[in-house]
Amino acid sequence: MENQKPSSIPPLEAFLVIVVTFFVFLFLSAASLLTLGNEPTLIIGELLILAVPLVYMLVKRIDLKSYIKLDLSPKYILLGIGCGGLLLFLNIAVSNALTFVFGESQAVNQANQLLASLSASPIGLVAVASSLTLAGICEEFAFRGFLQNSLFITLNAAKSQKYAFTVAVLISAAVFGIFHFDPQVVYTLAAFTTGLALGFVYYRWNYTTSAVAHATMNLIVLALLLVGA
Repeated sequence: MENQKPSSIPPLEAFLVIVVTFFVFLFLSAASLLTLGNEPTLIIGELLILAVPLVYMLVKRIDLKSYIKLDLSPKYILLGIGCGGLLLFLNIAVSNALTFVFGESQAVNQANQLLASLSASPIGLVAVASSLTLAGICEEFAFRGFLQNSLFITLNAAKSQKYAFTVAVLISAAVFGIFHFDPQVVYTLAAFTTGLALGFVYYRWNYTTSAVAHATMNLIVLALLLVGA
């Protein structure tokens, strides 16, 4: 029994891990930006989002593959690519509606300008593309595979099956939106909506599909940004 792996993560512990993740991300990303510059920080920032939940699960000796529902079958990768294209249209529609209501977001404009500027050089383009790909891998691990799953499993076990999916997806999407904070709320609300869609993709299929969908959407956005669409 000593080697038995826990089948669930207590929601309170999951929230504490995410809170720690937020502050680790905030402070170490700032330190990286000051010492290493933009390109490394883009990649380091995404890895930091993965690091704390991953270490927690390793310490708890949780079977990562089965817990987060990792399946690298080609069908799930292809399904993720297709979902990523659909997510792009959702993101564009929601962003346009939010911009119409709240006006243009300075945070979004600055982020787009930074990505375009960095992508002007081969090294910068590799760094940007890598960070956007890692966003799918790392953020889906933290917000869907870790947080959403811990909430869903606990609520399901507590005989709240009727609300387990809805509550788990809403909370994980809200936290996802907070991590994409925008004072003008455009980026935050757009991320929340995307988080809802990704939460459904994760629940309907698995981590592989949501991670690939997330990364695919990001990379298409980058391609459109670079061609000036």
